[in-house]
Amino acid sequence: MLAPACGDDDDGDTNGDAGGGDERYAGCDEVIKKGSDAETIQTALIEAKTKTTLCFADGVYKLDRELSLSVNDVTLRGNPKDRNAVLLDYTEQTEGKDALSATGAGFTIEHLSVKNSHGNAIVAKGTERVTFRNLKVTWDAGSITSNGAYAVYPLGSTDVLVEDCEIVGASDAGLYVGQSKNIIVRNNVVHGNVTGIEIENSDGALVTGNRAYDNTAGILVFVLPNLEKKDGSRTIVEDNELEDNNRDNFGEMGTTVSFVPPGLGVLVLANDQTEFRKNKFTGNKTSGLLAVSYATFQTICVLNGGKDCESTDPMTDPELSKLYIHDNTFTNNGQNPDPGVAALLGNKLEAVLWDGRKPPSQVDQDQLCLGDKPPSVRQFGDQDGIWYDTEKHLTDGSKYNCTLPAPFDEIKLPQDE
Repeated sequence: MLAPACGDDDDGDTNGDAGGGDERYAGCDEVIKKGSDAETIQTALIEAKTKTTLCFADGVYKLDRELSLSVNDVTLRGNPKDRNAVLLDYTEQTEGKDALSATGAGFTIEHLSVKNSHGNAIVAKGTERVTFRNLKVTWDAGSITSNGAYAVYPLGSTDVLVEDCEIVGASDAGLYVGQSKNIIVRNNVVHGNVTGIEIENSDGALVTGNRAYDNTAGILVFVLPNLEKKDGSRTIVEDNELEDNNRDNFGEMGTTVSFVPPGLGVLVLANDQTEFRKNKFTGNKTSGLLAVSYATFQTICVLNGGKDCESTDPMTDPELSKLYIHDNTFTNNGQNPDPGVAALLGNKLEAVLWDGRKPPSQVDQDQLCLGDKPPSVRQFGDQDGIWYDTEKHLTDGSKYNCTLPAPFDEIKLPQDE
């Protein structure tokens, strides 16, 4: 059920010679016919040649197993005019965990929809020049724990682009980039997830022009212990809309994300050189932006019922540093904080919260800067940044009237030129 590209008949089952006819398949080397099963599609992925574009005819593809791709420089394409016209449906999946995994360099997937993956949806692992473009990933059951953890999931990769996607219902993070370098996440819409967008133990990430609403937390920028890559730094989060991220946390109990408090526009955990600028934070009930060390997150974990919150790694720095927050807009944040956070900090919180933890190695450095016109900020905690202490509870942002250099000038991706 594979044919050379171009010139399909009325029902999309037959295709003519490549290079003429229907512009729907312009640039396609081969077309996968509608109704093709998983075995047929997997054969096409195995037999694909380098620098090949495989296109899906419009229709629903009912797939009962995970697909995999290891060939370099292959593009999987749906309908550029309507991503809903091509649907990969994993409702009846019986083999494998994820929907599609790719390990070949130069992997691109674009202009199609995926639903009901039993595990993660689209995974790219240990590769480079990976692009996720104009995808929609959903689960029919809504926002429930049994949904797949991640929808778009590049891991251990370099030169990562995620753009113009919509993700609904992931039980961990809708768009997750982990242990990767040189990253752009732009113009995506994420809602109904535990976390909308997560950048974890990664270097050089630009998160821009996205809309995150009705998640437990809109954006996470994390450094976690006990991972292969031990650190994360140089992240810019700009021009994003973070609105009403107040959904109850439905993450699998015991996972790190399951202890993220509802009601956060952004949570920054132990990341270095992070800049937030020109974002709009609206209606996030716990806080617009919460920035903490790993020790503080452990405390929040305990207050939210965590049983194993003491995980540490001597190779991972648990503190954040060089956090720069400026020129953002905050409206109606912190009005009804999560009970676990309220127990630590109080029942009404400011739009920007920092745990005040300053490690000895950084006492003479600018750990937090709020720009030339800083908003009111609450610094909480004792010297360990853990316990509420009214004597050290500050709301005067002028103390942090300073600037920091941008983490980078720009991100350039080979596939984006």
